[in-house]
Amino acid sequence: MLKKCWDHFEETILVYSYLLVVPLLFMQVVCRYVFNHSLTWSEELARYIFIWQVWLGSSYCVQKNRHIRIDVFTNHLPKNVYKIFECIITVISIAFCCFLIVKGGTVMGMVARLNQTSPAIKLPMSVVYACVPVSCALMVIRYIEHLFKLFRGADADEQREA
Repeated sequence: MLKKCWDHFEETILVYSYLLVVPLLFMQVVCRYVFNHSLTWSEELARYIFIWQVWLGSSYCVQKNRHIRIDVFTNHLPKNVYKIFECIITVISIAFCCFLIVKGGTVMGMVARLNQTSPAIKLPMSVVYACVPVSCALMVIRYIEHLFKLFRGADADEQREA
């Protein structure tokens, strides 16, 4: 049960946030064009949810091996060389995500110290900025899972077939 929840963590959040954003934006459009009254809070909330969706979507893409990549060269490599190449790319990706965790955490901390809030809904902006370190931490975990699958031999074959 816990593994199933973990395997669908990002997907579940993305689906439910999408189910929140669509009616929110629909309500905004109706209010604007039918009642000639714009709701500022709905646009702002939808924007911040969308930012979180993009970053969580990156973690989801890592989990599903769906990030954009050029694999014309790597598809023709022997299986063992391909695994080594995949490991190197995954380690570089982990390092980059760790860099983003540190820098994103620094920016988030700075925004939190300034007590900056959003104009319409007064949401602490540190919550919005938290999407970078949180999502990058999830990406690191997903990349580590990818490495374990590579060492077991399962993921390299799946990657080549995808």
